[in-house]
Amino acid sequence: MSVITPALLEQVRERARIVDLFSPAELRKAGSEFITTCPWHEDRRPSLTVSPKRNRVHCFVCGKGTDAIGWLQDRQGLSFQEAVLELARRSGVNVADGDAEAQARFEQAWRERRALMAKRSEQRTQFHKELERQLEQGGDGADYLKSRGISAETARSWQLGFAAGRLMLPLNDASGQTVGFCGRATDSQEPKYRNSACDLLFQRNGLVFGLDQAADAIRKEGTALLVEGPLDVLQLHQAGFRTAVACLGTSVSPLQLQLLRRQGMKHLLIAFDGDQAGQSATERLIEQLQPQLVAGGLSASVLQLSGGVDVDALITSEGPTGVQGLLASARHWLDWRLERLLAPLLRGDGGVPLETLQAVEREVRSLFEPWPDGVLRQSAQTRLTQALSGGGLPHCDPMLHRQGLSTARQRAERRALRLFIHAPETRELVGALQLQDPACRAALDWLSNLALLSLDGSIAALALQLAAALPAAVAAEISGAAAPGPELIALLQRQSQAELEALLDALEPVAEAVP
Repeated sequence: MSVITPALLEQVRERARIVDLFSPAELRKAGSEFITTCPWHEDRRPSLTVSPKRNRVHCFVCGKGTDAIGWLQDRQGLSFQEAVLELARRSGVNVADGDAEAQARFEQAWRERRALMAKRSEQRTQFHKELERQLEQGGDGADYLKSRGISAETARSWQLGFAAGRLMLPLNDASGQTVGFCGRATDSQEPKYRNSACDLLFQRNGLVFGLDQAADAIRKEGTALLVEGPLDVLQLHQAGFRTAVACLGTSVSPLQLQLLRRQGMKHLLIAFDGDQAGQSATERLIEQLQPQLVAGGLSASVLQLSGGVDVDALITSEGPTGVQGLLASARHWLDWRLERLLAPLLRGDGGVPLETLQAVEREVRSLFEPWPDGVLRQSAQTRLTQALSGGGLPHCDPMLHRQGLSTARQRAERRALRLFIHAPETRELVGALQLQDPACRAALDWLSNLALLSLDGSIAALALQLAAALPAAVAAEISGAAAPGPELIALLQRQSQAELEALLDALEPVAEAVP
């Protein structure tokens, strides 16, 4: 592929029209512009403006916007270079202007990619037809699906197939294009999993299994549930956990993480297998993510599977409630990692050798000392001090629990607290919401009392003063809601009604009428 030059970029931005990236059925005329549903938030009333004049999209509810290049990146999971080259191809821009040979190489590579795409699509159809036949008439593939608890409906919606004694799982890119296959043995064949060979379309470290199916849910919730294997993903989606994805093993590449971030992932739930390999992989992933986790903008929690259990086995034995229990008890990444580092100090007889104490102290200090002052560093320092003084391994700091953001419901309840504080006109309806999180519920009660005392309706400063005298978990919720940052406060005040409607939909949805 060609290197992106300023001249090429300018030509693409001039010629590529963002309206051409939508089907006519998606757009509704609104004066000189168009409107459609925004993919970046739960948008029941179309709020995304598509402007031919500015050649951009912008949502006035969630505040996000981009140009044609960014839109193609977001919707198809492409890199910047891939998006520019694709738009160049669509709009007739030469990627190597003045270099006929380079242009010919690019076009040849593109033809080869297209031929491979057509081949993969044909293979997917053939494999699926064979499995469909077995679902109707019986066969090894259908028997294997039944033994794993995977329904025919799931097999059809994921376009599963069967060939040469293996269940064939299409490996799709973020846009849904099949770029390869993962074959799962249905008997004693080795290896258990066999992926397509790497080629122009498929690179193992550049694909997230299930991302095309999970993208909408990840954008809506801001959370991705990362598991080890593709069958775990199938089981989770079938059980209703639609943010589940896998990286085809325990090694997660920077490109795979980038693909998840492009889909709006702000919180990563790590649910690798409960065996030693899975736990070690979890630790490696946390180390890899640590700079982003400490800097902010990304958070992570660990779902603790016991022994050698994987998510697939958990769903088979306990059903969706088993996964819900794991989600509810997810551990903040720092809490999980500190527990592993401090574990050598946990001896019932109190006889921890001095060398062990010193080694653990050095390891934990090397973890947090490079970090800037803040909640994470303070929490790590406190836990180390308590453990070294013989206080055992204390429970997770409430602030870490708050930062974990383990469920979409909790995040919505925290949004309700923010709206109550900063948009007085919404307080009557927000105050009537039935919050489920104990800390959020207690925080709303305290804030409601403050609102009765305020003469001008402003309670943010009072809330911060009050938080200092409350239990840590409640104080954390109130402090976070009272001071989310000036930009967010301004947005809440401008879009208070839209935010209120979104919260009402999320927290107290209207039940479907029963005929």
